[in-house]
Amino acid sequence: MFLRSTICLVLFAIGAWGTPADSIPRPDSAPALSSEPLAQTQLLEKSRLANDDLYANLKSFVCQEDIQRFKGDTRGSNSRSIDRVSANLSFENGVERYYDIHQNSQHLRSISALAGAWSEGEFGTLLQQTAQLLESQPVSFVDSTTLAGDAAAIYRFSVTEDQSPWDLEVSSKHYRIPFTTDVWISAATGEILKITRKSISVPGETRISEIAWDVTLEAVDLNGKTWRLPTAAAYSVSYADFKRREWNQMTFSGYHRYGSESSLQFDGFK
Repeated sequence: MFLRSTICLVLFAIGAWGTPADSIPRPDSAPALSSEPLAQTQLLEKSRLANDDLYANLKSFVCQEDIQRFKGDTRGSNSRSIDRVSANLSFENGVERYYDIHQNSQHLRSISALAGAWSEGEFGTLLQQTAQLLESQPVSFVDSTTLAGDAAAIYRFSVTEDQSPWDLEVSSKHYRIPFTTDVWISAATGEILKITRKSISVPGETRISEIAWDVTLEAVDLNGKTWRLPTAAAYSVSYADFKRREWNQMTFSGYHRYGSESSLQFDGFK
């Protein structure tokens, strides 16, 4: 399952978004996690074990996704709202499923019916890809920090165009996009707390200078068990020639499990 971002050539004006991971300051109070190779290997292994259960069960979660789309210029001025998109979302057999989709008050048959910049995959696909790439790609320890009060380690890996699972579609043309990912991992539990993905190596013919993702996960209580699930995300597209951006801010809420339980009882014969 590729992450997909479709950008029409009828471009919106766009505006400033986000904070690049490289510019996030390290809090003075952050505990200094060991940067020794053995300690980092142990934390990555803890992360793999901690997230195996989540990814195995993610398909049984349903939530509501709210998407607010904006446009403006790269200086952060002249920003305004484009529209609001809402959908119910489930993750089944490794694929996001969107249904009951509305753009403002208008019902849509699919997310792909949207003009402008849109994305899919930030709920489950991005998490699965990140977990897999943490195991298959060379990973470097960046820094220790805190995130929402949790001590965390930041790890970084890069993926080439040939290896990339990220598919970009612009005016019916598809491109494999190389990218760099930063991952915040809880030092206590090994859970993934945040993911940022960025590409500045987008083919020139698209006129796109940068694409960025940002997904934050928080604790969600369901049926007496706590899960670390996406609660907010952002997706940004920058256009170099026009000095514009368009960006989407997403929230995930109303989590619940689905499934059924059944039992068969056979009466004894006399």
